[in-house]
Amino acid sequence: MEATPRANAIAAAPRAAGLTQLRFFFIAWVVLYHLDLALDVTPELPWLKPLLGRGYLGVDGFFLLSGFAMWLGYAARPPQDWQAVRQFLVRRLAKIWPLHALALLALALLVGLALATGIGIRAPERFNPLDLLLQLLLVNDWETMSAHAWNYPSWALSAEWAGYLAFPLLLGGLLRLPARAVPGVVALAFLGLVVLSRVDAWSGLNLTLHLGLVRFFLEFVLGMALARWNPQSPTLLRMVVLALPAGLLLRLDPLVVAGLAALIALAWRWPAPLKPGLLVRLGEASFGVYLCWIFVEAGLVGVLRLTEPGLGARIGLLVVGFLLNLVAGWCAWRWVEVPMHRWVIGLLLPKRDRGYSPQQIADRLAGRS
Repeated sequence: MEATPRANAIAAAPRAAGLTQLRFFFIAWVVLYHLDLALDVTPELPWLKPLLGRGYLGVDGFFLLSGFAMWLGYAARPPQDWQAVRQFLVRRLAKIWPLHALALLALALLVGLALATGIGIRAPERFNPLDLLLQLLLVNDWETMSAHAWNYPSWALSAEWAGYLAFPLLLGGLLRLPARAVPGVVALAFLGLVVLSRVDAWSGLNLTLHLGLVRFFLEFVLGMALARWNPQSPTLLRMVVLALPAGLLLRLDPLVVAGLAALIALAWRWPAPLKPGLLVRLGEASFGVYLCWIFVEAGLVGVLRLTEPGLGARIGLLVVGFLLNLVAGWCAWRWVEVPMHRWVIGLLLPKRDRGYSPQQIADRLAGRS
């Protein structure tokens, strides 16, 4: 028997910690992937290549998790009229835009300082005013740019913003869908990913500025439908999770995504800890970690210009870079993201709409607010 949307939403609160912990593993995977691109560790340690070389799929984990968590948070209280949709979009914008804008401003100041002091910048054409504006408006992943520029990881943030804009319609459609048809949505979304991965056999699902929105929406809808379906067999989910290592070994990105989706459904059932642990806190800070990567990369580029480290030193730089990225991301979350979120909500929403319901508190703890 299928759980009702309200039952799903209520049940999400005590289990949210498992989903938040997954956010840490997803962001760690993404950061280690980019560190390896900069430091070339896996060419000399090829046994790490199947894992680190597919680290871009951590972003796919976030896309799936976003759809899954948004269903849990809003299926019982869908934004239907204009006032509810406005409140929803203000809350989502308050969550993602202030830190994004501050990171862009900091990067612009860094680029300006480098130019003023005569420090060479690789591919300076990446730092032009038009691309800065597109990125600031979060439309840089809407087939508006042909090359990465400025804080290039924000392409995923732009895709998420498109998902938030479409979410009220997607949620309404999924709520009206008969329960027996929901597994078919999961299957169709997965087949769409299989087709998408064959557009460029070399890239697989590593599609960003071109077809990045297609990649996002297929996984966002898959996550929503999976949460609505709510498979009750842990054994079946554990079997599907095995697709994750199998996909990594076989270099089949859609298979990895299937394993990630099953892992998310299992993590939702993990018992909540008595109090938030380190992994939960780092999971909450994952957005800050993601946006701060560009500054860690800039530091690495500077180090590599001055030295030619051997393998041991590059492994050391990978570890140090990873830890620095976590610290910077946690600081950005604690001192910028959370305070600015509250400030923007207070500025844009009427006073009567600023209070948090119990479910919204659960959303905040799960990183969904």
